[in-house]
Amino acid sequence: MSIDRIRNYILENSRKEAEQIIKTAEERFRVQVEKTKLSLEKQYQEMLHNEEERLKEDTKRTLITLKREYKMKLLEAKNSAIANVLARATERILSLPDKNYLTLIGKWLANIPNHLEGELFVNARDLKRITDAFMDTVNKDRKAKISLSASAVDIKGGFTLKTEHYEIDYTLDTILQNLRTMLVPKLGDILRLSDIEFEAITNEKAKNNK
Repeated sequence: MSIDRIRNYILENSRKEAEQIIKTAEERFRVQVEKTKLSLEKQYQEMLHNEEERLKEDTKRTLITLKREYKMKLLEAKNSAIANVLARATERILSLPDKNYLTLIGKWLANIPNHLEGELFVNARDLKRITDAFMDTVNKDRKAKISLSASAVDIKGGFTLKTEHYEIDYTLDTILQNLRTMLVPKLGDILRLSDIEFEAITNEKAKNNK
């Protein structure tokens, strides 16, 4: 075999071997690329899922916080409204002219069962303006007499009636407290939002906070 043929044979074999090496390398590269793509895609999906879960938790926490804030504000509004109503009622009663105030006291005394005998206790101011004529009017249609105590008690207004066995509390503080008990559920119904209204408000606020 001549030198040229030998050289050509070696070159041809080398070329084929090189082509095979390149082909194998390309195949391995393609496989590696596919594996890398799959791995990156998996990582991306995991990151996306984790981010979505984080956002869900953040949104959930935000909504819980907003609901708590709205409930506190509603409670504050309710307490403020009730306090204002009671303060105005107290002021109005205490500023009544003597005649109107005694008319009110007379109406409250009319609620006392007429078979009960007792002693009426009022504050120092009322002790001065409750006359014998007023007490005569109170006792006019009663079976049992109510007498006015000469001792004043420390109350804003109204009275307490001490009977033989118990005491009837018609003080202004107690009457207003009873009024507060009536107002709380009524005002709660007025201020209470439906679930749909509440979700709409909190979702909108959560959106604006982003």
